Amino acid sequence: MAPLHTGGKPCGTFPERRRPRMIALRFVVACDEGHIDDFPWVLWAHSRPGLPLDLAVPCANPLLRLKSIGKAGLMGLLVKCEGEGCAAKGRSLLGSAGPRSLEGLKCSGNRPWLGPHGAELCQSAGIPRMLQKGATNLYFAKLASSILIPPYSDPLRKLVDDEHNWRLLFGNGSGNGMPDESRLRIFAQMKKINYEALKNTVSQKMSGLGPGGVRQSEEEYRFSEYQALLAPVGSTEQDFITESPSMDKYQKIILEYFDRIILVKKLAETLVLTGFSRITPPPYREYDEKDRRQLSLIAKPWLPGVRVFGEGVFLTLRKAQVDCWLQGDVTGRYDEILKAHNEIYRRIGRQPREIPSKFFLLHTLAHLLVRRLSYECGYGSSALRERIYCWEGGGMEMNGFLIYTAAGDSEGTMGGLVEQGRPGRFEQLLMATLEDGIWCSSDPLCIESRGQGIDSLNRAACHACALLPETSCEEGNRFLDRVAVTGTPEAPSLGYFGDIVSSILTGSDGK
Repeated sequence: MAPLHTGGKPCGTFPERRRPRMIALRFVVACDEGHIDDFPWVLWAHSRPGLPLDLAVPCANPLLRLKSIGKAGLMGLLVKCEGEGCAAKGRSLLGSAGPRSLEGLKCSGNRPWLGPHGAELCQSAGIPRMLQKGATNLYFAKLASSILIPPYSDPLRKLVDDEHNWRLLFGNGSGNGMPDESRLRIFAQMKKINYEALKNTVSQKMSGLGPGGVRQSEEEYRFSEYQALLAPVGSTEQDFITESPSMDKYQKIILEYFDRIILVKKLAETLVLTGFSRITPPPYREYDEKDRRQLSLIAKPWLPGVRVFGEGVFLTLRKAQVDCWLQGDVTGRYDEILKAHNEIYRRIGRQPREIPSKFFLLHTLAHLLVRRLSYECGYGSSALRERIYCWEGGGMEMNGFLIYTAAGDSEGTMGGLVEQGRPGRFEQLLMATLEDGIWCSSDPLCIESRGQGIDSLNRAACHACALLPETSCEEGNRFLDRVAVTGTPEAPSLGYFGDIVSSILTGSDGK
C-alpha cells in the first residue's frame, strides 16, 4: 500500500518524528506531442467505467490509497478514496492503458525535463495515454546521422571549415569574396600547409560546397554519400578510406547479383539528437523545427551530437537484376503495407513518404547480413548498423546499403568487418545468410503473414528471423519482408536470390 500525492493535499497522518514511507509509482500519462505528467489518480478513483474522466466529480477532501487486492496485472491494483464522507467505491487500474481509456482528460502540456517553466499549451487532438515508466514506447529518440565524406573529410577542408580559422582568413570582412593573397600566405605559413592547396580549398568552399548552402532533401543528401562511396579511393590521411576489390575476383554468383562491393576501411559518423516522440515511433527521416522545443526552452543554433569512428562494407545490387525481379509478382505484394503507411502519415498530418518496392529487398537483405555478421566477426547485432540508399528516377538511382560499426573511441572499433567483404569470404557469408533466411522458427505463420510488427508494416519478418535491435535499424524494424530476398518454397521467383535458394534446397552447386 502506497500513499499518493493528491495535488498538494496531505496523503495521511503520520506519527511525529516519523517520515512517511514513499513508493515511486510506475504509471505516467503522455501524449503524442511529447508531454508527460502524473496519472490522474483523483479523477480515476471517482470515475466509472465507460464514462469520460471529465464527468467524474471528486469529493472535497480526497485521501487516496493504492491497494493490492491479490489479483494479477492491473486488475490487482485498486485506487480508493478514503476521504471523509466520500461515496466513491474506488476503481482498479484494469483498462487504464487502452488508447481511449483516459477520454475526457485534457493534456497539461507539462515538460518537467525543461524545469518549472517548461509547460506549454498542448496542440494535440489525441487522447493522452497511460504508460508505464519502463515501457519502450515512452521515449523514441529522433536521430539524424551523416557519414563524413570528401571534401569534408579532407584534413585541410576541416581546417578551413573551423569557424575560428575562417574568421582569421577574412578578418573583419563579410566573407563574400576571396581573402587577399597576403592573408592566405600568412595563414598557410602559420599552419604549415601548402599555399596553393589552401587557396583551392577556400575557393571550393566559397563556390557553395560548404555548410550553410541550399538545404537538400534526405535523398539528395544520401545520394552525395552514395557517390562518394563509389568514387575512387581517397587519401589515407582522411577520415574516409575505401577500398574497391576487383569484382572479377568474386565468384559468379556474386557478379550476377551485385554490382559493386566497397570495403570502407575507415569512416566517421556524426549522430545528432533532433528531438523525440512518445507512444508511436517518429516518422522516418522527418526533422521538424518544433522538435527543438523539446530540447530547450531557448532556441539554440546547435544540437547535441557525437562523432564516432568505425568501418563497414558497402554493397550495391545489379540494376538489371533488380529490374528483372521487379517485373515478377512483387509490386502487388506490398500494396497493403504501403496503404497502411500512407494512412499513418495522413493521421499525423504529414506527406506520405515514397517507398519503392525494392526498398523491402535492400532493407531485409541488410538485416539478414547483420544477423549473420554477428556470428562471423564477433560483433553483437546491436553494435552493427545499417544505412539504406534506395531511390528511383530523378537522376538519383540508388540500389545499395552500408553495414558498418562505429564506436566513440578515437581509434574506432576492433576490426574484422571489412575482412568479411573480401573475395573468398563474402561468397561464404552470402550463402550462409540465404540459408538463415530460408527458414524461421515461426514458419509457416511468419512467411504467410500479411502484416506484422510495428503498425503491421512488415510481412515475413519477425524476431526469430529478420528483426534487429533498435540501435541497428534506422527504420525502427519496419518495411521488412524475408520473401523479397529468398522467395517461398512454392514461389522462389518472389525472392531476388530465388535461383540460389532453389539450388540450396535441391542440394545442387550454386557457384
